[in-house]
Amino acid sequence: MTLAELTGLDGRGNSTLQWFHRSSGKPKERLRMLEDALAVPEPTPEPVSAGAFVEQIEETIQEQSKREIMSVLVHLKQNEIRALVRRAAHAKGRYLAALMELPRSQCSRKTAIEELTLARQEYEELEKGLEVLRQLILDNDVQITGVR
Repeated sequence: MTLAELTGLDGRGNSTLQWFHRSSGKPKERLRMLEDALAVPEPTPEPVSAGAFVEQIEETIQEQSKREIMSVLVHLKQNEIRALVRRAAHAKGRYLAALMELPRSQCSRKTAIEELTLARQEYEELEKGLEVLRQLILDNDVQITGVR
């Protein structure tokens, strides 16, 4: 969406900026679109080394990631994190139970292996998510009620 589309007039002479003030829709996405459209282009930067450019990109990735994470994970509570930990532990237990009950007969083995695979994937995803969340907490990239 261009700046002209954001700030122009519609066919009835109304400002199209009204879309931003409506309570329906996705105001955060619309705000980002407006910010992007209103952003002043940066002056042409001085040439930098490849290493310095990669560092700049890494910094930008970190900043953008932090902004996105904080916009999604607002007002996290300790009990929500604990519930996620319990879900991961439960998934691990289900996976191990399914592993121990894996049938030896070939007729039902294929279905059992598919179920075992799904149980393992769920457990691994929860573990990976908790690992990422743990690091975000340590880096102060997310705020949790009652945690300094």
